[in-house]
Order: sequence, then C-alpha cells, then structure tokens
Amino acid sequence: MLKEYTDNLDAMNEPYQILDKEALYRKLGTRFYNKGIYTPSSILVNPASLIVGLANNLPDNVTMYNHTPVMAIRHGSVTQVVTPFGTIRAANVMLATNALSRELAPVTSQQAAMATFASITAPLTAEQRQKLPTMSSWGLTPVNAIAGATVRYTQDHRFLIRQHVTPALNGRITAAQTYQATLLHQQIFNKIYPQLRDVPLISTWSGTISVTRNGAPVWGELKKGIYTAGGCNGAGVSKQTIAGTLLADYALGIDHPLIGAMQQLGKANYLPPSPVLDIAIGVSLMKERYLGRKEV
Repeated sequence: MLKEYTDNLDAMNEPYQILDKEALYRKLGTRFYNKGIYTPSSILVNPASLIVGLANNLPDNVTMYNHTPVMAIRHGSVTQVVTPFGTIRAANVMLATNALSRELAPVTSQQAAMATFASITAPLTAEQRQKLPTMSSWGLTPVNAIAGATVRYTQDHRFLIRQHVTPALNGRITAAQTYQATLLHQQIFNKIYPQLRDVPLISTWSGTISVTRNGAPVWGELKKGIYTAGGCNGAGVSKQTIAGTLLADYALGIDHPLIGAMQQLGKANYLPPSPVLDIAIGVSLMKERYLGRKEV
C-alpha cells in the first residue's frame, strides 16, 4: 500500500520522505508507528473555518439561506425546491448534499450514507507538552481508513482522532453510538500516547460520508435540470471541490478539459435496498477491520 502511494507521488513529481520509527517519533511524539511517508507539500485545513470563510465571501449574485432545510425536490417544467418557509423555483438545481442526496432525489440510490466519528482533546498544558518532542501542527492518515485512526495535532496543542465507521443509511446517529465512539477514541489515544493518559477527550461528534459500491462517483445530470456531485467515498474536501467546480461548468455548458477526466472515473453501480444493503455493508466493514486490525 505504501509502495502504491509513493508510486503516485512519483508520478505527480511530489516530494516525500520515508520515515522510520525514530524519525516518526520526532515528528509525531509517539513510537507507535514503525514506518510512514512524509509529504511536506501537504497542508492542514480547518474545515469549519473554511466553510465559514467561503460563506462570508460569496459573490453578490449568490444568496444563502441559513437554517432552511430542503424537504423535497419536485421535478417538472420548472424544478421546485420545497422548504418549511416557502418554495424556490429554478431552471437548474445542483445537489451538494453528498450522502443525503438520495433523500431528495431517490434516483441516486447508487450511494449509501456512512457515519464516522471524531474526538478532540483539551489543549495540552505546558507540563504535558514536556512529554513530547517539540512539534508543529501535523496530520496523520492511516493506510486503512476503516480500521486505522486519522490523527491531527493542532496549532493550539490539541490532538484530534477520527476513527470508526458505521452505516447511517437514514442519516441518523444516536447518542449511544457517539458515546461508544468516545470510549473507543480514548482507548486508541492512550495506546498511541501512553505518556498522555491524563489527557481527556472533551468533545466527540459524527459526520456522514457517501460511499459507492465500486468507488466511482455519482456525478452529472440526474434528470433535466437536476445535477449532483456525490459519492465522495471519504475524500470530501479535495475531491468534491474538483467535482463541484466541474459540475458547475458542465451544467452551464462550459467546455473544460477535466470534465472528460471526471466522466472517465465511471458511474457508481446499483446498491440493493435494506435489509440486503445493511448486511452487505456490515460484512464489508468486518472485512476491512480484520485486514487493518494491526493499525490501532
């Protein structure tokens, strides 16, 4: 898997370094990992700040309606977007709802909603930071995204852990599921950083991603005037920024050389309805967790 990753980096002419256990300790403050790939050109993004920044800098011809959930989309000569406060009529509608698109447009049954969980610690005290080497902020991505843990170290000296994936076909996650994720994250954190067992996790939350059976996106025109960019398969910010930008050009009839590349990624294939889908996803998750059992 690491060889495949370095081959792709070589193809893109991206710099990288292969780090051993001690080199990883100097960067991450843990000897839990035996080998890793460091990519100096990567950057960390706070997704909440990114969204707020984009929303606060929209052009004058864009109107944003906060706290206005879409209840349904009615297709006809003019598409109607139904909200609790009124109906918006438009010639073209673009769905940027990813995992929950199938709730609004049932024809997008090629994708399923999965939930993943994250927890964050309180800022480390000066005494706790003395148990670590001097570190700047960093991000760590596992080989196996299902079984492994994504870890971040922030500029304000917090650790963030993202681990555990579970089906969320109706888009809902219970408090009990979130609590269990908190316990799991604390166990993982203590395993990776045994010297910081006194550091508590102060918040846990979940978010949905969209997965497809064959890894291809759900992208393009669903019906006349209704477009979607879904099926992120876990690579949301980077992949869907490209997908959404190209979708806008596609809907407006603007020729872009990467539209063809997007279409060459293929189309997501059919997913069966519940309960067959639930069973199939459960089996797939069990397989991935077994294959990545040594990662955490």
